[in-house]
Amino acid sequence: MRGSLISRQARRRLARGRRQKNKTSPDSGRYVRARIPIAKPRHLALDATLRAAAPHQVRRRSLGLAPPDGIRVLPSDFREKVLARPSGVSLLFAVDASGSMGADQVMTRVKGIVLSLLTDAYQKRDRVGLLAFRGTEARLVLPFTASVEQAQRRLRGLPTGGKSPLALALARSLDVLAQETRKHPGRTPMLVLLTDGKANISMAGGEPFDEALAQARRLRATRLRCLVVDTDTTWIHSFAYPRALAQALGGRCLSLPNLELNRIIDFVNLGEGGSAAV
Repeated sequence: MRGSLISRQARRRLARGRRQKNKTSPDSGRYVRARIPIAKPRHLALDATLRAAAPHQVRRRSLGLAPPDGIRVLPSDFREKVLARPSGVSLLFAVDASGSMGADQVMTRVKGIVLSLLTDAYQKRDRVGLLAFRGTEARLVLPFTASVEQAQRRLRGLPTGGKSPLALALARSLDVLAQETRKHPGRTPMLVLLTDGKANISMAGGEPFDEALAQARRLRATRLRCLVVDTDTTWIHSFAYPRALAQALGGRCLSLPNLELNRIIDFVNLGEGGSAAV
């Protein structure tokens, strides 16, 4: 599986990993270094504070500011802890499984990419989820996971066909990513939306595509990183729906033939697609 799904070039890109592996956190995490506080220290770094005070003890004793057999610490010596916790990416694939496109072909390609990302050891801090939408539902068929085994079980035999509830899928994606961010606040949430953009199911009684654009703008307001993959393989477009969605999302648009693992790796590594990370 590894040899067929992950090219040598892709593994090198994963190994380089331009992402920040740790994010500073004001209240929790591992003590990684000390710094001079701007205001009252949130978490006093005792070791660094004592080291900062040590060179001044002889002078302070000569001035009567320190006891002869002790140490005097002044506010200028204070150092605070810088805390950090491991960061990673929570990458959600939202896939149009309706009958308006070659859903089976798209789903097969996405399954391969999802399993490839999870298989590589360099991705162990990352979590991948898959939301499929068709008919009147947008279902999280693969909750965020780092497990290849769980992904293989969940992705087996997904149904396709029916109409495209695009607005519902975007609203559901926002909810799913918000929940993931609350559970794992150190992670960077990202969305890859695969659709031909031909929405034909209304979520609230309005024009389906207009509703989809409204939901896309809600996602953009969160500064979520988004990539739209246009799954329409026909040559003639009456309207560039995926490109309009990408613009509303503040992301980029990619055609299905260009959907490769390397492009997804670039996107995850903050090189390709999307607006600024949350």
